[in-house]
Amino acid sequence: MANQAPSERMKTSTLLYFGLPDYAVYLAAIPVSLYIPLVYSRNLGLDLTDIGLILMLARISDVITDPLIGYLSDRTNTRFGKRKPWLAAGALVMTISAWQLFAPSGSVDNWHLLIWSMLLWLGWTMVNIPYFAWGAEMSDDYNERTRITGWRQFFGYLGNVSVLFIPTVSGELFGYGSVPAEGLTIVGFMALVLLPVLTLIALWKVPEAVKHRSSQANFLISSKQMFKNGTFMLLFTGFLMLSMGTTWAGSMFMLLAVYVVEIEENIQAILLGHYVMQLLSLGMWMKLSYRIGKKQTWMIGATIYCLASPLYLLLGPGDVWGMLGVLALYGVAGGNFAAISLSMKADVIDVASMRTGTHVAGSYMATWSLGTKMFQAIAVGLALPTVAMFGFDPNGTNGPDELLALRLNTVVIPTILYGAAVLVIWRYPLSSHRLNRLRAALTRRNERRGTDLTAQESAAG
Repeated sequence: MANQAPSERMKTSTLLYFGLPDYAVYLAAIPVSLYIPLVYSRNLGLDLTDIGLILMLARISDVITDPLIGYLSDRTNTRFGKRKPWLAAGALVMTISAWQLFAPSGSVDNWHLLIWSMLLWLGWTMVNIPYFAWGAEMSDDYNERTRITGWRQFFGYLGNVSVLFIPTVSGELFGYGSVPAEGLTIVGFMALVLLPVLTLIALWKVPEAVKHRSSQANFLISSKQMFKNGTFMLLFTGFLMLSMGTTWAGSMFMLLAVYVVEIEENIQAILLGHYVMQLLSLGMWMKLSYRIGKKQTWMIGATIYCLASPLYLLLGPGDVWGMLGVLALYGVAGGNFAAISLSMKADVIDVASMRTGTHVAGSYMATWSLGTKMFQAIAVGLALPTVAMFGFDPNGTNGPDELLALRLNTVVIPTILYGAAVLVIWRYPLSSHRLNRLRAALTRRNERRGTDLTAQESAAG
């Protein structure tokens, strides 16, 4: 049955301004898994296994920072709002770190990669946890939340496209940008300029929603309530599995394209098609979710990942059209992934906030962010050493066995994770109808509690 239309439709201009920072955030985040393993190993001379372990350590450092920033964000009270000061500070940290990682000057060693990777993800945390909490609190409507996350994800995917499109165009026009090392430098300069500019526009033009709730004073109680929330844990687990699968495959992509399909010079232009498909399919997925529901839409996208992944095994040297086809399917599936997941997460946070009567968005976003980064770090930290363990060396000679190991490493584990994610989300219970029923029941309960408290105060007086 089709969902009801949104009861309070936000201005498109507000959603546009709100989504702008995600464009710059993607510029600074995507190259870490896309470019750095290849560029830092082949062009800058670092060991591939070391790179994988360093990138994993950089993400695991968020075990401390993610919960802390989520907890503090829920408790921040300034005349600028609860979330906005964190975005401003995080954008600055992320800007400096992205420049140092993507356009390093002088010699580069493992410490350089570790320190600036850790700082980049610290800045990412300071931006994204309050940013996502801000978005989750902007509307109480089931479908309107998908519009909010959809617009934000539109700019994120536009950032993905720019990561490849602008270096490719630069290479054609100016002879600089066509190869990954040059593209990485161009993206670093773009992040240096756009991260602070676009963040400031959003902070200036979009107001924060005011939620009259208390702040949970006890971090342990807050965490216990979260992990007892079965609906959240189902969504969280399914998302982590899908995210780990895409990160594992993504960390292998450049190596697969260069050493198996042998298309290094055209790699950015070919990968651009993948991100364009993400961007173009986003609106389709949003409309489908309005008609059949978010859960069903999410599962269809994850199933497409399962079907597309094994097709990598069919690719060989010079198979450009085959690569384009696989990437197009991945792009269509990816258009579903983030926007629908975040909209579902906002629904879960809404129910949790009403149930507890406290600000919980920051804490939930912190847990989501920490889990995502840890599982992505594990994926990179295991994927690169695994392919190296079977003899693959980007600076050596690789025979048929080593290239087969690279193919299998790109396909097997990700496909298993995609399938497991579908099975987990199958049990997710929160539909539009159920959300409205829960909101109505919790509203009545809170009104009764308020009436009872008023009566007790009057009696005591």
